Amino acid sequence: MDDAAYAQYQHESADWLRKGRSALVRGLIERHHDRERRSLELLEVGAGVGQNLPMLASFGRVDASEINPVGVEAIRHGAVAREIFTAPIPFTLGRTYDVICALDVIEHLEDDRGGVACLAQHLRPGGLLVATVPAYQFLFSDHDRALHHFRRYTRRSFCDVFPSDLTIVTAGYFNHLLFPAAVAARGAWSLKRMFAGGGAQKQSSPSSPAATRVLGAVMQTELALIERGYTPAWGLSVYCVARKR
Repeated sequence: MDDAAYAQYQHESADWLRKGRSALVRGLIERHHDRERRSLELLEVGAGVGQNLPMLASFGRVDASEINPVGVEAIRHGAVAREIFTAPIPFTLGRTYDVICALDVIEHLEDDRGGVACLAQHLRPGGLLVATVPAYQFLFSDHDRALHHFRRYTRRSFCDVFPSDLTIVTAGYFNHLLFPAAVAARGAWSLKRMFAGGGAQKQSSPSSPAATRVLGAVMQTELALIERGYTPAWGLSVYCVARKR
């Protein structure tokens, strides 16, 4: 991720989309973790500025992995993570976890299969890998290039990345209700960028208070439907939960 995109990401770290994704991940962990363990050992890979760490810490002790110095400093300042690792994937951390979260991380890895295999090696038997990635290669644009993405995924292509020692528990799409509007907005933005020229640039998220309230309400509605068993057939992102054998 280039410096300008990372600064924009940091500014948007508490926006409606990331809050919605954090709520989705919380629900997935609550439904699928080993309930016999009262306190879990968790790791977030690619923890950014630490916006998900307080939520993860509600399940137990949480470590963070982040390679960007700005993110590392923000995580250290937040004082939630027990330990911060700065080595890039593939790494060897010398410990294993009950839950590892990789939220919009795998698409940054040229060797995505090797990266997921590395994370699987750091899971305890019965442990969960919870991961999200952006959906649909036809949406790949300068936005992805600015974020240093190698690819986007479908549900099937993402599940195919997981090694044989991980069993898929559940997988699906989210950010479904806003999908048509988001696709139209991405197309218009890409056309504007094409005619304007210039380098890769991250597309901004709507940030006005009114837009944030409306979009946040839509996201909460979708999360409630997913919790009740609704499985969207498409969406802007893919999630997958897998268990270590």
